[in-house]
Amino acid sequence: MTSTVSFKEKFKQAFSFFKWDLKSCSGTLAVFGILASVATTIILTLCLVAGFNESSLFYSLSLVYEDSISQFDMSIKIFQYASAGIIYLMTTFFTIFYTVKIFSYLHNKRKADLYGSLPVGRITLYFTKAASAFIFSVVPTLFFLGIISIISICFGQPIVNEVNQMYLKIIMGAFASISAYGLVSVCCGTTLNSVIMFIAVCIAYPLSAMFIKGTISGFFFGFYSGVFRDHFIMNALNPLAAYDGINIIYWIIFSLTCLASAAFLVKKRKTERAQSSFAYYLPCHLVKVLVAFLSGMFLGVLFGSLNVLSDGFLGFIFGFLLGSIPAFIICHLIFYKGFSRLIKTSVPLGCLIIAVITCMALCNYDVFGYNEFIPNADNIKSAGLYISNYTYINSDENFKETIHNMADDFSDDKSKNEIIELHKELVNNQYSNSSDKFESVWYNMLSDNFSIGDHPLYGVSYRMNNSTVTTRVYTTNILEESSIFSGYFSRPIHDCSEIMSKKKYIEKYSGMTHANNDDITNFSVCGRRKNTLSVYSDVISQYNDNTDRSDYDKCEKIRKAFIKDFKENEKDYEKVMYHLLHEFGEQDYYYYDYYDYYDNSEVFDEAKELYPDIVCAIDLCADNTYNSDYIPTIFSSASNGIYSEVFERYMIPKSFTNTLKALQEADILNSNLTLK
Repeated sequence: MTSTVSFKEKFKQAFSFFKWDLKSCSGTLAVFGILASVATTIILTLCLVAGFNESSLFYSLSLVYEDSISQFDMSIKIFQYASAGIIYLMTTFFTIFYTVKIFSYLHNKRKADLYGSLPVGRITLYFTKAASAFIFSVVPTLFFLGIISIISICFGQPIVNEVNQMYLKIIMGAFASISAYGLVSVCCGTTLNSVIMFIAVCIAYPLSAMFIKGTISGFFFGFYSGVFRDHFIMNALNPLAAYDGINIIYWIIFSLTCLASAAFLVKKRKTERAQSSFAYYLPCHLVKVLVAFLSGMFLGVLFGSLNVLSDGFLGFIFGFLLGSIPAFIICHLIFYKGFSRLIKTSVPLGCLIIAVITCMALCNYDVFGYNEFIPNADNIKSAGLYISNYTYINSDENFKETIHNMADDFSDDKSKNEIIELHKELVNNQYSNSSDKFESVWYNMLSDNFSIGDHPLYGVSYRMNNSTVTTRVYTTNILEESSIFSGYFSRPIHDCSEIMSKKKYIEKYSGMTHANNDDITNFSVCGRRKNTLSVYSDVISQYNDNTDRSDYDKCEKIRKAFIKDFKENEKDYEKVMYHLLHEFGEQDYYYYDYYDYYDNSEVFDEAKELYPDIVCAIDLCADNTYNSDYIPTIFSSASNGIYSEVFERYMIPKSFTNTLKALQEADILNSNLTLK
């Protein structure tokens, strides 16, 4: 029935429907309020009691907290985090509950007939229902977050940024979830099918995206996709991901698209489709294919990595068929309540099987020669080198852009040949059989979401003669035995210390010259004392409970003095870089044991024998965390990043007068240039 009433009348109708929904959900709202009140009270009580107990964990946390706040203030901060986190989780669950209950009118013939007989348009009714679900989800939650904020302020502690951000996350997450479920409800004929489809999409899509990402990175060695766990592609169809508060513009577009699509479909939806399997079948086919793909990839990659049928690729085919076909049939039985239309709706499954096997064959046999690419020195103008543990990149720099720009670093033949030799060894160490490639899929799937050992990155970049840039980024791991977590390599690779010890390289990519002060985790001055290399002064360390802000200033002053001396004293360059030039190649090139690095007294002894005017050494360790998106867009996440640590050691000769003066002013050196 077409509505011809005025906007004012429509608003009155909408308000009437809102009151009906409020009455229907009043019990659920009461349960949420009671649980939230009890949880907040319990957490506040425990935090207040613990805040005055010096034997509690809060006392230890207050000592290591970066602002050195009091134990009581720490307890209030813990209250903020804990109570807001509980409210956040409860809201995620209750939002779905409200939404399912409110949109159930689409799946009940009696309600559908009743609403259809009223003088209100279907679109007005649908938007009213969606607005009701949103209000029930957001308003009580914001109320309790406001209570948490007031309590914290009353105790003299401002709200931490993470709690403030939860307000936006909850609003965005509720908006996306309600919009997505509303669209699914319009397409389905029963509440059960709606819930199953919503859950299937929220689980199957992210996992399927992880398999695709892991497969691409696992089979195309040197292809670096960046850290994708927060990228919109990984969660594009998973509305629950909107609760992370990332990619806000994308989720707004996603939610509005769902609302518009649902409004268009609900107007054309036949009332008699209520309580049937589906009103519109396309989403059903997509979900069945998605679940079949996930099940097939899981068994396929598993059988491929286990070398079933004595060949990884054949094992994958067997596993994919064994997983996808039954999963497709089971989904059909659940959605259709039987075998009706099974044969007619199996065409998408056949297309999926053909497409997946074809793509995996192209990847497995490297049809395009991606993995074997190594340029000839005559075909490149210049080249660049990146090694994560020895190349510092500021956190505000884009990793792939930096790798791309490195292509212009070295144009001399010797450096180009050294980088090519390194590239050759990287390529020669890659997995050769398909079962190992399938093993690496698991590693690449999980490496974005979990910390799996230490796996430095190697990057090579070439400026070709035609001015195009070609890059490769390889992941390594210190584990020696082959396993699903072993990365690609099992032994040290080509020594490129001569390139990395070049003055140009140090000035552009070292932590000493470029590290943000807050990223430095250890800055130590070392010397020979009683046959041991002893760390005389941890000038700055984020793990030092008693670090004073003045130590940061000392560190920065010493670094600035060193940079000035480093640029002006060309003749003493070899003395300063002794460790890198003379000892670097004897180490396991791609990994330093942290403790060996700081306790190796022989390095300083040998440097002192060769260059008697060396006074001391400076060791630096810095976090190397940086943005990994290749082309930032409105959809890309600013939080994407990869992490490693840079380890550096510099010998300080007497000619570095500015550095020695800064060390004396920092009360580290005596006037006779001996360590205090």
